[in-house]
Amino acid sequence: MKVLSLLMVVLIGIVGGFGWWFVRLGKPMLSGQSSQDDADHSVTLFLPGYFGNRFSFGFLLRRLVRNYHANKSLVIHVTGNGQLKFTGTVVKNRCVVQVLFHDKTSRPKQQAEWLTKICEVLHDDYGVERFNLVGHSMGCITIFWYLTHQHRHSQVEVANVVAIAGPFNDSEIARNTRSVDSFPLNANGPTTRTPVYSALARNISDIPDNMRVLNIAGRISNYQTNDGQVSVNSAFSLRYLLERPLVYYRELIINGRHANHRQLHENRLVDDHIARFLWHQ
Repeated sequence: MKVLSLLMVVLIGIVGGFGWWFVRLGKPMLSGQSSQDDADHSVTLFLPGYFGNRFSFGFLLRRLVRNYHANKSLVIHVTGNGQLKFTGTVVKNRCVVQVLFHDKTSRPKQQAEWLTKICEVLHDDYGVERFNLVGHSMGCITIFWYLTHQHRHSQVEVANVVAIAGPFNDSEIARNTRSVDSFPLNANGPTTRTPVYSALARNISDIPDNMRVLNIAGRISNYQTNDGQVSVNSAFSLRYLLERPLVYYRELIINGRHANHRQLHENRLVDDHIARFLWHQ
């Protein structure tokens, strides 16, 4: 009986701890730091992948606040019918914004329309004119769908984009396939082009020339050239989508067992490269 009671106490503690983190990771968190650097004054939106939730970027954003003086001052909840619910506000210094989609199965095309609405509201109501966009997995496709299909008509500037494990040439971008897609790359790009790659390629000329891109991929080992779900080849096929040189385009491979798909946004090397890329840290 004592063992059962002890197990119940432990279980309640685990559930309570999980609940505390779940609530905490969806709330604003400020560092209180200020800066005069223009690079620090852009608002950075973080978009999760398929079935993403507050855990997807929650711990990364917490580390950016604690270790790199970011300010997670705003959380935006997007309801299933596209209504926006704001918790917090916009601050001037290293403002990072967590975007949470209530419809966990929504597709990039729909999410890109919601992203357009988010940018419009932040521009019209908060005076934001310059954005950075950070995405993980399918969130990368949402970002580039927005850039290739909606951004041309926008009043806002997208200055920097960070793509983490973007499935830019995957046959299925929201589900795991039996094998990880890794179509060979040659001088002209992927030898096989999937529908999502072709859809982005059709409008790629709409991407602004002055945008900077950091493209991050994971490689678990020399024998497994993928992160368990997205291959390096698929992630780096973005290089060929960008048909004209950008001001800045850089590729980064994270190696080792902590480079798997679900842990890339928990990798401290990724934290460091994001901070240096966005804020010249």
